[in-house]
This record gives sequence, C-alpha cells and structure tokens, in this order.
Amino acid sequence: MTKLSEQIESLRLSIINIKEEMSKIKIENSLLQKQQASLVSEKAELVKKNEAARQQIESVIERIRNIDNP
Repeated sequence: MTKLSEQIESLRLSIINIKEEMSKIKIENSLLQKQQASLVSEKAELVKKNEAARQQIESVIERIRNIDNP
C-alpha cells in the first residue's frame, strides 16, 4: 500500500468512527431529553402536591386558632 492509500484508509476509518460516535451521542441526547421532560413533569407535580399540602396545613392551623379563640 502506498502512503497516500494508507492515509486515505486511515481517514476513512476515522470518518466511520466519528459517524458511530455521533450516532451514540444522538441516542444519548434523545434519552437525556426524554429524562429531562420527565423530571420537569415530575417537578411540576411535586410543586402542585406541595402547594396542596401547604394549603391543608394552613387550613388546619386556622381551625385550631378558631377553636382556641371562640
């Protein structure tokens, strides 16, 4: 093999490796985007539950205050 053909073959293999890595990165990126969407949704649900719990606690505290102060 000539030096030029060796360089071309090396370049071809490098391109193949880069394509494989890009494919892996695209898959990983897609999975991370799905995970992020799931976490954002989960956070919104937790915030909603936290707010509901806060309101319930405030309601209970208000009822206790009303019992203590007839």
